[in-house]
Amino acid sequence: MDGQVTFSTRLARFVDETRFEDLPASVQEEARGRLLDGLGPGLAARGLHVPGVALAFVTGNEGPATVLGHPHRVPVIDACFVNAALINGRSQDDFLLKSHPSALTIPPALALAEAEGRSGAELLTGLVVGYEVMGRVFMGGPKMLPRFRGSGAAGTIGAAATAAKLARLDAARIRDALGLGAMFAHGFGQGFVAGTNDVKLNVAMASRSGASAALLARCGATAAPDAFEGESGFFRAFDGSIEHVQSALEGLGENYLIEDTVYKECPVCIFTQTPIALAKTLASKVNADHVQRVTVTAPGPTYTNPGFHNVAPYGTHLQAVVSARFCTAAALLGKPVDTHDFWDETEDADVLRLADRIDLVQRDGRERRVDVQVVQGGDTLMASGVENDTLHPTTEKVIAKFRRMTADLPVDTEAIIEAVMGLDRAPNVKRLSELLRRPT
Repeated sequence: MDGQVTFSTRLARFVDETRFEDLPASVQEEARGRLLDGLGPGLAARGLHVPGVALAFVTGNEGPATVLGHPHRVPVIDACFVNAALINGRSQDDFLLKSHPSALTIPPALALAEAEGRSGAELLTGLVVGYEVMGRVFMGGPKMLPRFRGSGAAGTIGAAATAAKLARLDAARIRDALGLGAMFAHGFGQGFVAGTNDVKLNVAMASRSGASAALLARCGATAAPDAFEGESGFFRAFDGSIEHVQSALEGLGENYLIEDTVYKECPVCIFTQTPIALAKTLASKVNADHVQRVTVTAPGPTYTNPGFHNVAPYGTHLQAVVSARFCTAAALLGKPVDTHDFWDETEDADVLRLADRIDLVQRDGRERRVDVQVVQGGDTLMASGVENDTLHPTTEKVIAKFRRMTADLPVDTEAIIEAVMGLDRAPNVKRLSELLRRPT
């Protein structure tokens, strides 16, 4: 069994053999962009409730790893927990194959690089392999949705890959780390319906669990070599089959999934980003007093996402930002949907009245198109687009977003940008860690 080339063996070899200097220039640039795009929401989330809960949970613990925007330095796994809660806190972190990879991989990459003196290039490589493993695991078990969360299931394993790379484990130990991460995988989506903290803390715990998996493997912990495709393994547990295992590995090491990542301009659920973008194109033509019905037609994975169907009353911020009705209504009315604080206005009477006239329809087949149709008076307004098509990041977009998010924060915005964009040339991450930890 130990010599079998299993799913985790293939992924472990990829993680072990990947070197920053061998990556295409576009992938190197994407890694820098993903890092900066995760740090912005993380710094801006200081003061929010869930990151505060996470920080309170580790208060009193001391260690070598930075907490974003705070003077605290804590143990590595505690930094993973708190920083993941910060990056995911505003719902404005990136998205890849149903997971939030920056919130899951940046914390272990940053914490271990700081704690163990790794280079900037090693940190960035850790992000690339983490995004890749996370995506490949989801591709191997796509039917885990909507019963399980991608971030808690596939994401834990991606975090383990990142941590294993930064811990400099060999291929055998990396395989154990991935198998342990699979064992620690967890999470479901009822909190999006209830508007509770659990789904946010799921991301934080997934990052922490992934880092723990790698550190346990370094200490000698083992995992089943066929942890993924075995008779009682991950894929049969989360997906119900192993039919996608081989196809999930196609192109591994040739095409990099980090380049397929989408980012968020608005601080809302990824599944409401496209309805908002389409609704904004219609807003100038909408007269709320004359609207009879609005119909949002969405692909199956979007339509079935927990919380997508949320209706009033919206008791919490989270219930609003995952609701297609609330988000579409707000955008049609020209509300400031790109600001975080707006989404606390869950009792906005105008938004609630329009949201009550919105129908949600599931699109048949695999087409990823989203339609927003507004019937008002004798006219019908229509906007259509491919889901997430407007959300492909560029370095310029990411830098502009980072500047907006940190403009009013006590941090040296330009110095952080400079440090991230030149990180692959840095022998360590000391300078970046200091900038992220200490306010100006």
